[in-house]
Amino acid sequence: MALIKPIYPVPLINKIKALLAFKLPNEEMPPPPITYVDDNVCKLSNNSIKARNMGIIPALCMVSFIAFYQIAGFYSMWKSTEESMMKMVDFYKKKHGEDYFLSPNVEPVSKSFYDMFDENGKMSLSRYMHYHYYETADVGGTFRLKRDIILSIFIILTLPPLLYFLIFFKRQAPMVFDRNRQIVYHWYKGNVRAQHFKDLRIHEDSQMMRIQTRSLGKRGDMRWANFMVQPRHNPYYNGKDAYEPVLAFICQFMEYGREHVMPQHEQWQSNDKPFAFFDDEKPKDFEQQLNAVLTHLSENDTDIPLDKDNLPIPPV
Repeated sequence: MALIKPIYPVPLINKIKALLAFKLPNEEMPPPPITYVDDNVCKLSNNSIKARNMGIIPALCMVSFIAFYQIAGFYSMWKSTEESMMKMVDFYKKKHGEDYFLSPNVEPVSKSFYDMFDENGKMSLSRYMHYHYYETADVGGTFRLKRDIILSIFIILTLPPLLYFLIFFKRQAPMVFDRNRQIVYHWYKGNVRAQHFKDLRIHEDSQMMRIQTRSLGKRGDMRWANFMVQPRHNPYYNGKDAYEPVLAFICQFMEYGREHVMPQHEQWQSNDKPFAFFDDEKPKDFEQQLNAVLTHLSENDTDIPLDKDNLPIPPV
């Protein structure tokens, strides 16, 4: 028995009648995450950047705070110890004279305070670390050493990856519904993915809606690709009731045009653009890749076969 249950998206055409009859809730604005509409195309965004911002940015703030607290606390203790040791040295100088550390009558522990400092009267970092971790091992030094090593390893292993993903995680390209050509396409890291609208397949669950497209691999083989849609922008739960207005808007746009779904706007674009340093740029050979995928889809039937009820037949 498989630990992960396979997903077999169903044809969108199965529910096209209900979607075309669905009354759209608002003629002023399309349902999220639709971000652009004009006479020819409708664009749909996914939730990857918002999910990244919801996860990575708080985690980065938390790890940065831990790192700052750790460094600031260590530095504060270093300078505090240096100040208190210097006071002890000044005390013994007043009591036994400037060169008290040379006197054989002074206890070794009293001389040790003077040995903490270099010729400039400063406590070096290496000297403080030796005192902080080893000379005080029996009064918490060993515990402090283990704690600081664990925290340092945690910060080193988490902070650079979080910074990397924050900076280099690109804003993904939207999925484009082209009414004139009746096709759907998007791209990801230079790879164009597409499907004829009539053959589009979807899968809905409580977490997200997957819109399935196809792409060509490096060896010319046809591959599956999923475009994740989360209308409520919640990376964990969205609910199937959130998908119907989105699908209805798209189907009615593709069937009847912009005048039907947004009669008051010749062109509309959302201002909702989550923060990202970079965009996933459109491939230079976009048209070539798109035509290759659509041609392959037209000439070859590589979809999972359907039964008499137009539902996918799982492989044996």
